[in-house]
Amino acid sequence: MESSRQKALGITKYFVSLPSARFLLGACIFFSILFGAIMGALDERTLGLWALIGGAAAALIAVAAPSILSGAILSFFRHRVTLGRAMAISLLSSLIYLLFFLGAAALGSNPAKESVVFVGFGLAFLLWLFSLKFAFGLERSCWIFAFLQMALHALFLVAGTSLYDGSIRFLLLKVILTSLVFVGALYAVLFLASRPLKKNLGLSSNDVLSMFSSQWLFQEKDLEDAFDELGEEALTWIGACTFSTRNGKMQWIVPYFHFGPFGNLGGSQFSSLISKKLSSADTCAFVFHGSATHDLDPVSSSSINYVIRKCNEALSSIKLQNAHYSIRQGKGGDSHCACLEINDDMLSFFSRAPYSTEDINLSVGWALMERMRRESRESLLIDCHNCETGEVDYIESGSPASFEMADALENALAKKKFSGPLKAGWAFSFPTHISGVASAGIKVACLEGEAHKAMFFVLLDSNGIINSAREHIENSIRKKFPRTSLVQILTTDTHELNSVKGVFNPAGVENIDLLEAQILTLCESSHKLLSPCKFGMSKVRIRLKVLGASQSAEIVSTLNAVFSLLKFAVPAGLIAAIGAAIWLLGKV
Repeated sequence: MESSRQKALGITKYFVSLPSARFLLGACIFFSILFGAIMGALDERTLGLWALIGGAAAALIAVAAPSILSGAILSFFRHRVTLGRAMAISLLSSLIYLLFFLGAAALGSNPAKESVVFVGFGLAFLLWLFSLKFAFGLERSCWIFAFLQMALHALFLVAGTSLYDGSIRFLLLKVILTSLVFVGALYAVLFLASRPLKKNLGLSSNDVLSMFSSQWLFQEKDLEDAFDELGEEALTWIGACTFSTRNGKMQWIVPYFHFGPFGNLGGSQFSSLISKKLSSADTCAFVFHGSATHDLDPVSSSSINYVIRKCNEALSSIKLQNAHYSIRQGKGGDSHCACLEINDDMLSFFSRAPYSTEDINLSVGWALMERMRRESRESLLIDCHNCETGEVDYIESGSPASFEMADALENALAKKKFSGPLKAGWAFSFPTHISGVASAGIKVACLEGEAHKAMFFVLLDSNGIINSAREHIENSIRKKFPRTSLVQILTTDTHELNSVKGVFNPAGVENIDLLEAQILTLCESSHKLLSPCKFGMSKVRIRLKVLGASQSAEIVSTLNAVFSLLKFAVPAGLIAAIGAAIWLLGKV
């Protein structure tokens, strides 16, 4: 199942952010000059200066000019398509024209060269139609703009090159016929892709392409309607802790649902939204990652209001008492457990670093919390989610890792505990210049007992953190604070950042020095604010509509089936379209 998830998520590596419109414009001109010079040399059969200049000038007229003009017209009349995105389509289509014009030039006087030119027109038309219809949602006007750019290229082709010698009317007829052949191939491929989507998910390929594109490009939430249709109700928990000192309150919130699926959909932004809603002038809310996988992704972002009500319900039921604590740490296989007991309650922090520390199934977390409750009044499990390796290895029931976690907990609980009064301090910041950190920022909690050995809990609102960065930051904290019993780097596993490129956006890949400096500053601030605290903990049940285990598996298997089908259908469709276009052109 993990390899299936990896394959399904792999498609997102093609989601990239675009350069500026100026860069794309320059690239269009550069490639036109480069390819044009080569075409000039092929046409004149010489590398002479005037042949190169003539070819470059012809390409600027025949390709760069209509491409740039088409993009500008599109952006001017359809503000939904920004100039940068319009220029990106123009650049890609210009490369198609240049490649096929170059192929035609290489054929010299061969009669087949005209067919090569028209195939280029067909592919460029297909690119424009596909992009405008599915990526930008221009249902009807996509045809107008696709035909307009094709007509402009046809006119400039006649004016700027010798690749076509016939009349402009006959040229337009041929490029229109060729384009329609490629459109037919496109819809045939979409029809094939729709079969598994329609059967398993009740969606067509048109729906899927449009909804994903609208979220990726415009942060729209059309996909939530589809998720709502597919979702199912689940019963889970929200855990809450309050540390109260003379400086205010620190609240630890542990939701047992997942902050996904991506972007602004479902629960993807819940870690920051919960934090903002619960924080105030004298209260700082830390939102941790509980034991939950994508099965427990909320289907609707609007459910945040209900989630906040349940958080407040949990917080209002807390009864504060003077805090006494003990900390015990254990290891089982590759799993590590830090078991923090405060008064009669218990919190356990789990990590598998330096190995992949991905999501923990709710059933595994439930079993471990029940084991903790044998020695406590209430229990919470926190997934540190602090080692991103690029793998998607969930900890499911019955997996070796789940047994290692149980062994780590038993190892910790078997150790002798030493109880003492607890002090607490905290600090936070919201940096906007550090890569991989989302809008809830960085928060540091410092806990300390009579022995003056500090424990630091560093929480990043991130999708994870790479191991080298985690180790580097932990070592830096221990070096700055030698009397430290525990340093725990944690992330929320927010999916707020997972919208532009791929599904892995961990902290620590860039700006590691800035991240380290910010965390050390917060550690120092939280340590200075240490003061005796009162503590209380509560846990409430919450009923949410989530994606669901069966639907998650269905989506993954369906997407993999579609990708496998497209690997065959797309090349076959293109080859068939090219063959059909050449045959049809021979009959005209």
